[in-house]
Order: sequence, then structure tokens, then C-alpha cells
Amino acid sequence: MVLTLLKEQRETMNKQRTDFTHVTEDDGHSCRAHWGDTVRVDFMSWLEDGTLIDSSVYKTPLIFTVGTHSVIEGIERLVIGMSIGESRTEKLPAGSAFGPYRPELSCRVSRSWFRSQAVKLQIGLGLDVRKMDGSLRHMIVTGLDRDYVTLDANHRLAGESIMIQLDLLEILDPSSRDDSDK
Repeated sequence: MVLTLLKEQRETMNKQRTDFTHVTEDDGHSCRAHWGDTVRVDFMSWLEDGTLIDSSVYKTPLIFTVGTHSVIEGIERLVIGMSIGESRTEKLPAGSAFGPYRPELSCRVSRSWFRSQAVKLQIGLGLDVRKMDGSLRHMIVTGLDRDYVTLDANHRLAGESIMIQLDLLEILDPSSRDDSDK
């Protein structure tokens, strides 16, 4: 069922990307994405077992500036060198996706504190926890037992490799960059 839905979403994505804005460089060649370009992409991401993570198929395409770290590293790396209308699919290792799982971002806290604060605990509950320096860290309840609560600040996909498909729809204002490296 999951793989059928994923296939249907890919087909819908391919149908939707027939109307591209084509930008060409002075020499008439198709423009390629570079570091510092603002790009608009359709994307789909899924786990290796076919479970869909996210997709822009039924949403607005993703717009970001390459190199600003506003998206995961693997997406930035994958879009560099793509031409408008090009599609790429690649497996991203955990380090290029949501990072490795870091055990130091998980901790066990006495359940009595939560009782004193009248917090209704359940697995998956998100909490903003104040750190020693006063900043807040978002953590998820990942374990409960009689005496302790396990909190985890890792992304839910930390340590996972993912598959990503990118379709470059547009390079916004490529004329503002230095193209001396053509």
C-alpha cells in the first residue's frame, strides 16, 4: 500500500512539472544551480522501506538559497549542478539527512518532577526544556516507566538514511551571481 501511494505521488509530481520557467545564460545553455542561488524545487523524501516522509506534491514547492543551511545538507549538495527541468533521486546517508543519532541528546528525568508540575505524560509528547544556560531545547518523550521519563532532542529520523527526489523547477534571479566559472 505504501509503495503504491509513493508511486502515485511520483507520477503526480512528474505530471505537475511539465510547466517550467526556463532561464538561460548568455551563451544559450541551460542554467545550472550554483552555490548562493535561490532555487524552487519539488521534492519527495521516503525511507528505504518506502514509507513517505514528506513531499511537495500537494503543497507549495520548496524555495531556498543554496548554502544557507536552511535545508538538510544532502538537498543542498544534490541541487548543485542541476539544470532547470532536471530530476535527481539519491539515497542520503544519515550524516547528509537528519544527522547521526546522538545519545547525549537523550536523558532520563525523575517522573516526580512532572507529577509536581501536573504534566500529563505520554509517548510522543513534545516539551520545551530550559537548559542550564537559559536557552530552550525541544525534546520528545520517548520512554516512560514507573520512576523515570526518557526525553530525546534528536530529530525523529536521526540515524536514518533517506531517499530523496528533487525536481529543479526554477533558479530565481541567476543573473545576480558571478558566472565566471562556466
